[in-house]
Amino acid sequence: MIDADFSDIFERYEALCAEVDAVFQKVKAACPEQVRCEVSCSDCCHAPFDVTLVEALYLNKRFNELFPKGDERYRITVAANRSDREHYRLKHKAWKAHGAGVPDERIVESFAAERIRCALLSQDERCEFYDVRPVTCRLYGAPLNVGGKLRVCGKSGFQPGGKYPAVNIARIQERLFELSREIVERVGGRFDYLQDMLVPVSMAVLTDYNDEFFGLGAPKKED
Repeated sequence: MIDADFSDIFERYEALCAEVDAVFQKVKAACPEQVRCEVSCSDCCHAPFDVTLVEALYLNKRFNELFPKGDERYRITVAANRSDREHYRLKHKAWKAHGAGVPDERIVESFAAERIRCALLSQDERCEFYDVRPVTCRLYGAPLNVGGKLRVCGKSGFQPGGKYPAVNIARIQERLFELSREIVERVGGRFDYLQDMLVPVSMAVLTDYNDEFFGLGAPKKED
């Protein structure tokens, strides 16, 4: 990983995760019969989603700390490669649909219906990274306000169209993007667009976030 100190940014990210956990617990307390999350339920661990730059860097750092070498690192890496290929296939399919004029809402609904096993899911259906899981994972099971529409977990007791205390995901995402912008500004590389980057968890684990990734140093000359 790049030789830069992001510890203060990561601390604020961890604080945001703690806030999100508190929000989830508040929803669970208000709707105990509807929130049905339990140990070994891995339904949400097969839902494709992306993470922001700050989440990707944090996951990558913790992956290298928790699994510096050994069989478990190899297993996760193999699973991440498989998952990454599936995400690429799915996004290519969505790109082709967009080019064919399919409405974005229908593309999103089709994307959400796909199933890709998370690379961080163990053989006994438990998350290897549960304590450091991304924000999205911390909110599954609670009603979400996404673009003004209510989204609920299919395994929960919440019903589409019902009135529930929904979490405004856009506000949380904006805070994640703010932390990502700080990272890009601190590095000072050529690739400002990285602050808005979204990647699957699998790519976050596999990527080498080095100087070249951030656009530091002279650009490579093409032959």
